[in-house]
This record gives sequence, structure tokens and C-alpha cells, in this order.
Amino acid sequence: MARGKTIQLYLMDSVSKGLIKCTLANWTGIAYKIPRTELEKAKSIDYLKQSGVYFLFSTSDETQENIV
Repeated sequence: MARGKTIQLYLMDSVSKGLIKCTLANWTGIAYKIPRTELEKAKSIDYLKQSGVYFLFSTSDETQENIV
């Protein structure tokens, strides 16, 4: 049987539609969810200026499908 894992979500702005920091127990990586409307605010956060992998999510104008 697979063992469970703990995911911790930190609401950086105290709202679910704002910046979110996600950590997974026993993993050194950190994931952030940053809405496009908050990108300017995120530029001032020092630890987000590190190298990393970035994904931009959107919806296709033509097909209305989610795209990365």
C-alpha cells in the first residue's frame, strides 16, 4: 500500500486567489502559484528571484482549452 504524503499550502496574501506557496513533506522543492495579476508584487519577493522552472497556464482563445 502507498504511504500518504503531506502537502502544505501557505496563503501568502491570506486569500485563496492570491499567491500560494506549496511544500511537500520529504521534498526539497517548493512550488508557487502566482496569478498574472500579482506578478508585479511577486517581483519584489527576494526568494522568487532564484533560478527555477516556470509554467505559465492559460486558456486558448480559439478552443477554450487549458494550455501551458
